[in-house]
Amino acid sequence: MENNLYNLAVKRRSIRKFKETPVSHEDIEYFISCAVNAPSGCNSQCWHFVAVEDKALIERLAEETARSAREFYGTGFTEANEEFLISREKATSFFRNAPVVIFVFLDRMDYYDERVSKAFSEKGFSKREMLDALAYPDILSIGAAVQNMLLAITEKGYGACWMNDPVIGEPQIKPLLKVRDDLRLISVVPIGIPNYIPRGKKLRSMSEVIEYR
Repeated sequence: MENNLYNLAVKRRSIRKFKETPVSHEDIEYFISCAVNAPSGCNSQCWHFVAVEDKALIERLAEETARSAREFYGTGFTEANEEFLISREKATSFFRNAPVVIFVFLDRMDYYDERVSKAFSEKGFSKREMLDALAYPDILSIGAAVQNMLLAITEKGYGACWMNDPVIGEPQIKPLLKVRDDLRLISVVPIGIPNYIPRGKKLRSMSEVIEYR
């Protein structure tokens, strides 16, 4: 029997250049449907997605993230030569050539047992410090959703790239997307038909990544 999940996992690659072919709403909603079926800490379903198709808006978002990167890395960093700054601009904004871009936000996450939160609070932990101490269950939940999405994108014959660099432009991105102030931008996922064949990747051996006890 063909192992479809394994084949999808192997086939998935990070794609950074796309054809102009649009992505249907049916396919976009399929990707999100797969994403929201991911596990989440305390079943919080702590995610929110914004799909951007408007080319002018995508370009504006890319310009703002590139500008944010240049301002951040170009201020108070002694090694910030022009070559480095251009590389940072490109790394944060290459989503501009995709026909659709998914912005992935972290929504509120609460522990279902209030006693957990109370125990941490009484020990002087803030909510963020509590989640950090518990190995970032909110961020892990978003990661699980994005991975589901990437496999669904691959299944449908599209390519995508899981981007985090654009997050540096969050203060400029959120007003443009008209999202709630309390949402936190975690990832950006440009999607489209690949415009090139990605090269293979060399994996570490199984003996390097697993131990038995």
